[in-house]
Amino acid sequence: MTDAGDRVKVVTNDEAVEGVLMPSESGKVVVKLESGYNIGIDKKKVKEIKVLEKYKKSEPAKAKVEAKKGLPTIAILHTGGTIASKVDYRTGGVVARFSPEELLEMFPELKEIANIKSKLVFQMFSEDMEPEHWQILAKEVQKEVDNGVNGIIVTHGTDTMHYTSSALSFMLENIPIPVILVGAQRSSDRGSSDAYDNVVSAAQFILKSDFAGVAVCMHKNMEDSACLIHLGTKVRKLHSSRRDAFKSVNVLPIAEVAREGKITILNKNYPKKGNKKFNLLDKIEKKVSIVKIHPGFDYKLLEFYENNGYKGLIIEGTGLGHLQTAVLDKNTEHHKKILETVRRICSKIPVVMTSQTLFGRVEMNVYSTGRDLQNAGVISGEDMLPETAFVKLAWLLGNYPKEKARELIGKNLRGEISERTDIRSTL
Repeated sequence: MTDAGDRVKVVTNDEAVEGVLMPSESGKVVVKLESGYNIGIDKKKVKEIKVLEKYKKSEPAKAKVEAKKGLPTIAILHTGGTIASKVDYRTGGVVARFSPEELLEMFPELKEIANIKSKLVFQMFSEDMEPEHWQILAKEVQKEVDNGVNGIIVTHGTDTMHYTSSALSFMLENIPIPVILVGAQRSSDRGSSDAYDNVVSAAQFILKSDFAGVAVCMHKNMEDSACLIHLGTKVRKLHSSRRDAFKSVNVLPIAEVAREGKITILNKNYPKKGNKKFNLLDKIEKKVSIVKIHPGFDYKLLEFYENNGYKGLIIEGTGLGHLQTAVLDKNTEHHKKILETVRRICSKIPVVMTSQTLFGRVEMNVYSTGRDLQNAGVISGEDMLPETAFVKLAWLLGNYPKEKARELIGKNLRGEISERTDIRSTL
């Protein structure tokens, strides 16, 4: 039996190739040659694969961490993602396999400024995360608060990090310490990784600020000069691969953290440490979804949610918060059905309008379309991000009666709704 990483000889009718067996691709046997280049061989042409040397996986090193008197304590809760991934340069695969101890070895500077506790909560890429994982993570945060830590860093995959930061923001009511989510666009063992600055900047912000809440710490730009602290309900990933993929939307970031540790506050409107009672509200209603409006939208898509027991719906509408309602010719006759279906659903469950534009806010009094939708019962999402509105509604319906959820969805609870859109926050 062969495994990726084995040194092999691949024999075909035409040649024999020696090298390291790589993860196979569709219909190909992939071998890394001594030169470092990979070669793909059609599986149909392979007569034999002979193992010359089995791959021996090295055990991860364990870092012994000793507490230092007088230093504050930061807990690292590890969930996986690219920040917790490394390239196996023998197989060429990228895998999530860093233990919490290995992360400490990657960031030894942390031990100089704080006592570090670390815990593996779960290890997964963020696209696999479910709402139940938010609940598990929230309970782990509560444990660390009860243990008296000064702050918490959550390592997380970037793809759904803004969903988790929103969920924790709502679940951790009056959290008395900073909870900072950090990710990386490059795995931690690569020279181009952004993980180091993101993690260390998060720790510096925890120790040097009066912030108490949930935030995200990621690169300010493509350089390694500074990171930004984004409020957990107002941040979104806006690029698939750039190091500065995360941006605050409709507000300025809370702060900039320079590489040498200097903190510059950019937005004074953030939750601060105080004496409010911490409360864990971690229930979540999973029968909530987001519907994206597009040309040719079929009202039957809405009927699916109506007929399958959904308890809440977020509409990601166009522009100021619109969808098709006007009947202008035979091609738009079905628009009447869309509005009728929306009205019927609104009589049963909360339906919230957000905008595909992300920046700016929903304004449903400008055009007749918006007024028609309001008359049908659609609730304005103001300037909430669609993902934040989705998490908020699921959280509200999990913790409050339906009518209370209708009332609270339009109220600012965790900074998710801005009183005014800051024009400096646009792209």
